[in-house]
Amino acid sequence: MSLTATNQTQPARPSLRKDGMISLWGRFRYRKPEAYDAWLQERDMTIITATLMRLSERQLNRLGLSRATLALDVEDLALRAKREAEIVHEVLELMQDEREENRPIAAE
Repeated sequence: MSLTATNQTQPARPSLRKDGMISLWGRFRYRKPEAYDAWLQERDMTIITATLMRLSERQLNRLGLSRATLALDVEDLALRAKREAEIVHEVLELMQDEREENRPIAAE
């Protein structure tokens, strides 16, 4: 049996260059969107905290933050932003409902 005959009988495998570890990691993460979102949020909070750590204590104080409680402060800011977004969404829904109630009804 020749070498070319052996290669033709084996099933084709994906190339490691095209389908490497990054592709495998991405497919694993996208399998459960809520897990991916949680990972993404944790990563973003870590990056934001690390970026703010570059500021001096004086600069952090101007923002109302402290180096001693920076991780908690960033988490608090994220929760506050989420609550405000929910409130805005609810207000917009109320305004939309109010507009729909005030529309004139066409006479038949």
